Amino acid sequence: MTYLKPTLIVNELAVFQNGHVAYKCTFHKGVNIIRGRNSSGKTTIMDMLAFSLGAENIRWKPQALKCTMTLVEVLLNDNIVCLKREISADPLRPMYIFWGGMDKALNAGVHDWELYPFKRSENKISFTQAIFNALDLPLAQGAGSSNLTLHQVLRVLYADQPSVHSPIFRFDKFDNALTRETVGGYLCGVYNDELYNAQLELRETDTELSKKVSELKSIFNVLGRSGHAPDMQGIDARIAELTDLREIESKKIINSNKIEVKKEDNSLSDLRGQLNSAKTEYSDVKSKIQSLEFEISDSELFIQELEERLKNLEQSGETRGVFDSMHFEFCPSCLTKISSLNEKHSCHLCKSEEQDDKASNQLLRMKNELALQVRESNQLMVRRREQLVKLKRELPSLESTLKRLEQEFFQKSSYWESPIEAAVGEIYRRIGSLDEEIKTAYENKKLIVVINELQEQRDNLQKEKNRLDDLIKLYEKNEERLKESIYSSISNITKELLQEDLPLQREFIDPENVEFSFTDNAVYVNGSRNFSESSAVVLRHIFHLALLSASIEHPSMRLPRFLMLDGIDDGGMEKSRSHNLQDVIIRECSHFECDYQLIFATSEINPKYQESEYVVGEYYEPGVNYSLKVMA
Repeated sequence: MTYLKPTLIVNELAVFQNGHVAYKCTFHKGVNIIRGRNSSGKTTIMDMLAFSLGAENIRWKPQALKCTMTLVEVLLNDNIVCLKREISADPLRPMYIFWGGMDKALNAGVHDWELYPFKRSENKISFTQAIFNALDLPLAQGAGSSNLTLHQVLRVLYADQPSVHSPIFRFDKFDNALTRETVGGYLCGVYNDELYNAQLELRETDTELSKKVSELKSIFNVLGRSGHAPDMQGIDARIAELTDLREIESKKIINSNKIEVKKEDNSLSDLRGQLNSAKTEYSDVKSKIQSLEFEISDSELFIQELEERLKNLEQSGETRGVFDSMHFEFCPSCLTKISSLNEKHSCHLCKSEEQDDKASNQLLRMKNELALQVRESNQLMVRRREQLVKLKRELPSLESTLKRLEQEFFQKSSYWESPIEAAVGEIYRRIGSLDEEIKTAYENKKLIVVINELQEQRDNLQKEKNRLDDLIKLYEKNEERLKESIYSSISNITKELLQEDLPLQREFIDPENVEFSFTDNAVYVNGSRNFSESSAVVLRHIFHLALLSASIEHPSMRLPRFLMLDGIDDGGMEKSRSHNLQDVIIRECSHFECDYQLIFATSEINPKYQESEYVVGEYYEPGVNYSLKVMA
């Protein structure tokens, strides 16, 4: 017989309790039957075999945990390999791989074995990767970006007893729909690693494309805000033009003796005149301000004095009025009696003759004169203050003009004393200006180069994205067609095999349709997934047999032509139905023309297979012959 890739065949399994061989059994290609009564250790052997191949979540029995190591010889695509794992309740045990047969492996030194961890690391591949490589299987990514493992694959290849109510997958603590869909698609060959790689590449391309687009958007936003968006066209021509102009100016410096200068340069003289005028005007204004401030201050004092005088005159009039109303009988100095002669028009004290209203008139006149002076002085003060404000307002402008003219005059008068020097200075200024323009042009060119590179990268990434999109669509279309073909084949084989079951379950007698879903971990017959306990067991094993049969029919499937079926007669199955199921399995497998291996364990072996070439190992019986020969 020939083999299809991938094909996994178990040749021999040995279980050790330290140096003691607790179990040893040789298997062969085709159907292998492990038989024995219930509780004799058949499931323990099946678990040991699955563990030795890389399975996790083994429900270890106490007798099994007394053992220390499993050693299995397998054929991976017809290449003989030995796998060794140390038994422990701890999860994720590593695996030792010996690239040779059991005899050599048993005598091999420690360094002849290669140790592989359960999970890959930066410096070491996992044992799944090592075995997948030996089987020419591509790696696949499951849920959480983790690679698909042998444990996940064995969840389908090993229909164990504890998962009797699970029609497709073994129980797993970290089960999820995405992983189930990935594993199912992978084993059916629907999973396309080229599609997977293209999807990964598209994800990276899309991320990179978004970065480039974002960078370009940021640059154009900045250019848009600054209003200095570089001219994308003709920047090189502009740089060349500026460089030529600079060279022309530089040559003028070299030939400075030939520089034509204006014979009459009156700019400095004019500037000087303007500066003198400005200075004069500024000084005049400033002088007027100072003069006005002085006059205002003096006037304030003068007005204050006038007001004081006026006030005193008023007080004097009031005092005179008081004394005028007073009549002295005796002199206040000598106390001589004062006569009352000519009292009407004379001072009643000193007896001097008074003119009519003379004192009052003088007082009034003085008061009027003082009031007029105060009024005129205040009016003058107002005009002066208005003029002062006006001059003060003019002063900053005059000062600014003066400083500007002073700077200009300083520049001209300080640096260039001759017309030639002035001309050279003008050339240097033009060169400096050209240098700035050239520098800006190069900066713009540099920015343009960056933008062009980003745009080119963006365009290339967009092309790559479009290509990957088209490629992925093509792969997905092909995958969909392949999926429909293989899934239809598995459904049809299951339907045909179900009809070979004893006519006990009505839906199995002549099923109209069989559908299955790896995602839902369900197999539907005529739209139903709920059957009697024994019928569910039959359906479970028939479906796995159909998977194996389809893998022989479809070489593109990645199921490694290997199955392990435990609890073939669980669920209170009638003996006759169990025997018939064994007939169905062996009859279906007899049609296979390629290497395969199907190992099943039963407590109710069909008598016609009791001594057949299908049985492996001893017949196990509780209390008499346990499968594991564990030492106390």
